Amino acid sequence: MLTAADGLVTVVGGKLTTYRRMAADAVDAALAASGIAAGPSRTRAVPLVGAAPRTTLDSLEAPHRLVARYGTEALRLAAMAELDPSLAAIVGCGVTAAEVVWAVRHEGALDAADVLDRRTRIGLVADDRATAEPAVTDLVALALDGVRP
Repeated sequence: MLTAADGLVTVVGGKLTTYRRMAADAVDAALAASGIAAGPSRTRAVPLVGAAPRTTLDSLEAPHRLVARYGTEALRLAAMAELDPSLAAIVGCGVTAAEVVWAVRHEGALDAADVLDRRTRIGLVADDRATAEPAVTDLVALALDGVRP
């Protein structure tokens, strides 16, 4: 993390597994640079969306793969595929169309590359990416329809 003379805080590097810590550190640096007083960060006490005790997760009536990835939100993904069976289709590497729509509507993905590379990791293998990209591109466009201003 770098803080410029004008107070601009730039975060570089790091891993996805440490993003919450990096965000808290960036906010602390920005507050220090600006001189604005604030209370302590609550980040450590705020659970991630979908987080629940193992006993709760084990009792969910949703595919294990979805529970492992989305926690309690797996129920909502499974319901999407039940309400619209086309969303149960596999786009690649076991990832369903519902997960692509979810990435756009609930995780902020804005394009196929984001879904392929960061949300699902399908893009890590070139052949998998090539196979999934047309369907993911179409699904992202459909999911964004009506969302963009």
